[in-house]
Amino acid sequence: MYHNEVEKLPWYYDALDNDLEEEIRILGVMTGRFLDLGTGPGTQAIQLSKIGYSVTGTDISEGAIKRARRLSNKVNFKVDNILETQLNEEEFDFIFDRGCFHVLAPENRRDYVKTVHKVLAKNGFLFLKCFSIKEPMTESPYKFSAKDISSLFARYFNILKIKETVYQGTLETWPKALFVVMKKSPSHIQPYADQLHFINLYLGI
Repeated sequence: MYHNEVEKLPWYYDALDNDLEEEIRILGVMTGRFLDLGTGPGTQAIQLSKIGYSVTGTDISEGAIKRARRLSNKVNFKVDNILETQLNEEEFDFIFDRGCFHVLAPENRRDYVKTVHKVLAKNGFLFLKCFSIKEPMTESPYKFSAKDISSLFARYFNILKIKETVYQGTLETWPKALFVVMKKSPSHIQPYADQLHFINLYLGI
């Protein structure tokens, strides 16, 4: 997959993801340790390194990592499976996931949430982009609603934003997506009430 014509892959996007770029601007923080989780062709990790972050890009594909390493020596590209990660506890201030979470089997999602919570530093941010249930494409990764995201992440994260957006790439019509901004909770006993209230407001309930 990552040996030939990578630029034609549906999720290939050479520029920094538009939604992440906007959120970085809002936060106003241009330094720190950034993990590009499921880095694939490495484009997002490389763009983040140009801003000034100390960036690690991980992917389960050895082919993807070998190719990414040829493109930049500023990013620490490494092979890693987030479900069996070798990453250190509280190693990163920010994590961007632009395609890993929404391909995981349902039985692996809780482990994913626990792991990203573990590798994020105190008050760290998780930026998640995933396919939306509003996307009509039948052959696609798993799709999620705002309530799905809340039920999976609210025990470990404060959900700050869920935005309806698109998944930039090479397809003629960009798929409908959710962009989620979350902040690590100090404990996994985060009450659900505030989170559910937020989701209800988002849905207009």
